[in-house]
Amino acid sequence: MKKLSIEEFDELISLAQIKPRLKRELRFVNCVENMSDEEWDERELLSVSDRNGNNGVLLLALDKGMYVLPYELKTGITSSITGRSQSVICDFCRTWQRGDKSASIRFLKSKNSSVHYLCCADLLCSMHVRGKTDTSLTSRTQLREDMSADQRIERLNTRLADLVATLPIEPVLVD
Repeated sequence: MKKLSIEEFDELISLAQIKPRLKRELRFVNCVENMSDEEWDERELLSVSDRNGNNGVLLLALDKGMYVLPYELKTGITSSITGRSQSVICDFCRTWQRGDKSASIRFLKSKNSSVHYLCCADLLCSMHVRGKTDTSLTSRTQLREDMSADQRIERLNTRLADLVATLPIEPVLVD
């Protein structure tokens, strides 16, 4: 992903079709103030959330351009039968997450329908596929996955492209 300044982020958000309340509450600086240039280069997606972390936007850098997807995040998925926290495998990066680090993310398709995915609560899928987090190393052992990092990155990009294809959304900026 191309490194974004606060001004570029504000421009992206102004061009995106998201609720005005969410636009006001997004905390871009909190997400990126300590990111190096290398970390920017290694991002396929970046989550920018509000103060509570329950709502935000995913910035996706795909071949066709930059997408801004508003989302709602529900963390700590629990079993309806036992009430215990439930482990999940992220639908984006395929990383196994313990119950306290699992989440469900919802994207609106229209006013009356939405799409739900299981995901990593931290939304650091780009780092997980590169094996740069402790969680990703544990996950590779749990899942007995022997793919290379490049293969996992390609799979993540494919899954993100599939996500964009299911939503009625156009790129905000075209590369």
